[in-house]
Amino acid sequence: MKDRKQTTRRLQERQDASPVLPSSGCAQADDATASKPSCPSEERKPDSERGRMSAVHSVFVVGVDGKPLTPTTPTRARKLLKGGQAEKCWSKFGTFGIQMFVETRKEIPDTSFGLDFGTKFEGYAVVCGIENVLAVKLDLPIKKNIVRKMEKRRILRRARRFRNCRRRKARFINRSGTPGWLAPSQAVIVNSRIKIIMEFLRCYPVSLVGLEDIRFNHAKHRWGKNFSTMEIGKTRIRNLFKFCDVELFEFRGYDTQELRSKYGYKKSSSKSADRFEAHCTDALALACEVGPGERIEPGRFIVVDDTYRPVRRRLHDTQFAPGGIRDNYSRGTVFGIQKGIMIGAANGKVGQLCGEMNGKFRYYDKRKKRQATRKLMWISRKFNVREVRASSAA
Repeated sequence: MKDRKQTTRRLQERQDASPVLPSSGCAQADDATASKPSCPSEERKPDSERGRMSAVHSVFVVGVDGKPLTPTTPTRARKLLKGGQAEKCWSKFGTFGIQMFVETRKEIPDTSFGLDFGTKFEGYAVVCGIENVLAVKLDLPIKKNIVRKMEKRRILRRARRFRNCRRRKARFINRSGTPGWLAPSQAVIVNSRIKIIMEFLRCYPVSLVGLEDIRFNHAKHRWGKNFSTMEIGKTRIRNLFKFCDVELFEFRGYDTQELRSKYGYKKSSSKSADRFEAHCTDALALACEVGPGERIEPGRFIVVDDTYRPVRRRLHDTQFAPGGIRDNYSRGTVFGIQKGIMIGAANGKVGQLCGEMNGKFRYYDKRKKRQATRKLMWISRKFNVREVRASSAA
């Protein structure tokens, strides 16, 4: 076990390890020396048959000062890499970009950002100029799991206070309310949104934001409890855009529906489906309204799965083992590596680290089945992403 701990400490994060499998393979500029596309058969197909990923400005650009610039094309990115004027970098979405070594022009087209919030699934879309450079469907953390964990923690702490042992004092009575405090089950959802928004702002020069402002009269109607999840945390989102000096435009729900019809986007009735039409059509309609004011064809579409939340602070099992011993249950790390991180197993599989079993690393694969491996090939802090080859949203 000692040797394993030493090995994992020396394991460095692989910067170019992307959990996203390249779609078509032709728009990714991963190889600066490549002179031909990796999929010549795909190159001969028209854009309508190759999906949304085409030779557009799909490579995000970060300036010398770390600020995002206008996205570029894969061809231009390869030239800059070959000339030594830039280096490769990747976003947490698994998308490819370049970091400039030299100063370049700062003229940036209007870049709009559309957000469509939900209770379990959300949609995001960025429009730079007249191109939808990226659209993301976000699978939010499961709220019921957080509530169940909080309930178990409350029961364990209450039981410990009645035992003659070291305990945590009850301090919920003498605590005053903190301004801006959110319940843990709501805070985990708000923080997941902020995490995605910050990654968009890091990669793209967003200057305009279209946000659907959710409002529900809870005093008049009693059937809208799910709307509270979308309403809570709006002040934090507004303050974030204000801090980033981004102009915010808010729309009501019926406005979003009218805009979707105005620009001719369809919406799927299945909100859980990994399709562009599930949520990203609303986000793209909002981005078009605050940005170019015309219909934009849907671009690259990926799904970010942020549902996993590890058990971090439950140190012992609640059930006694033979001999009156309570075994260790769970901590926030596995052999010194944080839970929830993306890993590459020795057999080539990619998964999300979730625990340890008999000296092995346990992880969830793409089918959310638990697997085990003794050796890790790489680790990455990128999001758990899957790229979807979707049909047209027109």
